[in-house]
Amino acid sequence: MSLREAIVLINTGEYGPAISILEEGASDESKSPSERVGYCEWLAECHRKLEDYKTSGDWYLEGVKKVFLQQTDVKSKARQALPLSEKALQNYRLQGDTVDVLEASKLKQRLLALSK
Repeated sequence: MSLREAIVLINTGEYGPAISILEEGASDESKSPSERVGYCEWLAECHRKLEDYKTSGDWYLEGVKKVFLQQTDVKSKARQALPLSEKALQNYRLQGDTVDVLEASKLKQRLLALSK
């Protein structure tokens, strides 16, 4: 199944089936890191809609990892990853534990420093 089909499912509120499709895309090594970042963002949003904020935060951080697989300079990677880390932090504050919040906060600070 494709990203297009997953988006149709998302738009009809069928997040579970969409998540299955998106997880395949996020783990598909034949896709570019940039494409896989997109899948991670969609997954994070699906979990957020389901009010599973911890898992949503985890997928945003997975997106950060995929950003750093791209063939660009560190400063650009940090700038692209920063919004993902901020969203992860927001979600962890809603449902994560103290360690999740602390780690996401540290990551955000490191990305801010790298992006300058």
